[in-house]
Amino acid sequence: MVVVVVGALLFHLVVTALAAPVALPGCPETCGNVTVPYPFGIGHGCFRDGFELVATHPAAPPKLRFARNGVEVIDISLPSGTVRVATRMLGTGSSSSLPRQLDGSWPAGLPANGSLAVSTRHNRFVAMGCNLLANLLANDDDDYMSVCAALCVVRSALPRDAAAASSCSGFGCCQTPVARGLPSYGVHLNDLTQRSVTVGSYGAAFIADGEWFAGEQRSLQLGFVADPRKLADSTAVPTVLEWSLDMDRDQDMFWYDTRVSQWTRCVSVHSAIDDAVDGNLYGRARCNCSKGYEGNPYLANGCQDCGPCVDGPDCE
Repeated sequence: MVVVVVGALLFHLVVTALAAPVALPGCPETCGNVTVPYPFGIGHGCFRDGFELVATHPAAPPKLRFARNGVEVIDISLPSGTVRVATRMLGTGSSSSLPRQLDGSWPAGLPANGSLAVSTRHNRFVAMGCNLLANLLANDDDDYMSVCAALCVVRSALPRDAAAASSCSGFGCCQTPVARGLPSYGVHLNDLTQRSVTVGSYGAAFIADGEWFAGEQRSLQLGFVADPRKLADSTAVPTVLEWSLDMDRDQDMFWYDTRVSQWTRCVSVHSAIDDAVDGNLYGRARCNCSKGYEGNPYLANGCQDCGPCVDGPDCE
């Protein structure tokens, strides 16, 4: 009897795993170790507008990138509606006795149609330097999104051991939440004193996954003390983006129930609409499988019964 039950359970799990689609039929489901779920996709007919990806096969392992701007994709999560991408630090150095400054833009190069934006829930705006004022601004109207200041007399006074470089709370390093999720930002870095600075002084700023930064801040601060320009030029910073669909443009991804006169689910049965999009953008939403189901809610029959599983993100 036990053997029969266990056998039936294993059969159910195998059938469920085989039946749960990830991408559209005939489309690649992975690139390297990254799963590529629809509405993302690689190749013609495999993606929604704004979600096209390409695989760079000459790399070993191959890398997944956005087709429009070449930004590397590290991970895609359907349940959380997030994409982790590799971004760079912005830096300003003084090659003269003039006060250092930078008026630039955060370099992710995301489309402005609203499908992707920086996550305010998952990221931190970080600046490193001495007497450095870092401003994150909305590109469209120059509104301040985040501001922080890193203070110290000279870089040589910063901590040089891991125990001392235990926080990023203002001494040579500062961090603050990102106040508003946008596809791009202006970044202003200025010397706080606006006086001449030592030749070679350097400041850097970046938007980073908060969990990643919490684990890496000590090594980043030590690397900054040792060689700030090398750190800025060589560090790939993971940044979390949130993505969503336009409920007007992408109506075919949502199910309208005429009986109650409202949108009730997504393409798959056993799914639900989540309109808690970062920034509370009107008319944008994404989908999740209903509790007890997991899979891809953007595909027909994409949400499958979890059965006895308890470890899946939707099987709670």
